[in-house]
Amino acid sequence: MTDVQKAPYSKRLFAFFADLILAGILTTGIYFVMSVVLRVDSYNDTYRTIISSYEREYGVTFGMTAEEYGKLSEEEKTNYKNAVDAANADEEANKAIRTSYTISFCIFASGIVLSVLILEFVIPIFTKDGRSLGKLLFGLGVMRGSCIRISKPVLFVRNVIGKGVFETALPAVIILTVFNNVTGIFGVILLVIFIIAEIVSLIRSGGSAMLHDVLADTVVVDWASQRIFKDMEERREYEEKQKRSAAEHDPYQDSTGSDGSGNK
Repeated sequence: MTDVQKAPYSKRLFAFFADLILAGILTTGIYFVMSVVLRVDSYNDTYRTIISSYEREYGVTFGMTAEEYGKLSEEEKTNYKNAVDAANADEEANKAIRTSYTISFCIFASGIVLSVLILEFVIPIFTKDGRSLGKLLFGLGVMRGSCIRISKPVLFVRNVIGKGVFETALPAVIILTVFNNVTGIFGVILLVIFIIAEIVSLIRSGGSAMLHDVLADTVVVDWASQRIFKDMEERREYEEKQKRSAAEHDPYQDSTGSDGSGNK
């Protein structure tokens, strides 16, 4: 069949969650390995050591609740404030915690991209049909809008750049930076833009195309019923055969006379 047999949205959703779970497991593993290699804990240890020194010097405990703080005397509150100001002004502590956050964010984003690269690019190339493990599990396929098999460059644009970078890594990093009060309202605005763009893409496509599909001109189809061609030449040959076959079996074609009435 040369018409597009779009995959049911429910199957796409299940395949997405299957791939998401696998990506989460792989990302966690990558994050753990890279954090050990880049010695993230050493920067955290440096920060905690410095903070602990100010706690001992001023005789306070940082991180107390509002209720605990409210029970302090005015003198103790003043002492606590002086300890906080001294700790915040410590350049070595600030440098250590900034470095820790920066490396952690980079590792997290890189882990997502690497996991997507493996699950959505390397494995689909290995299976030779462009399908991820989730799509294999739920009988889905991916092709160009013209029913042509996707090439490696298109697969990279769709799954790594579109899905991995723009739809997963960037939003995840933005959420983390907003949560840690790094980007503030600017991060929230960017996140809203991402969500709106995704919703618009789904609405315009009738729920069948997300941003990565729009970016690569691809569509997710039912693998069992969809015919996917190697190239346009193969599709043209198939369509010509279909036309000839239809013409040969057309019961109304004029083959008995020249006057078009069927009389000899």
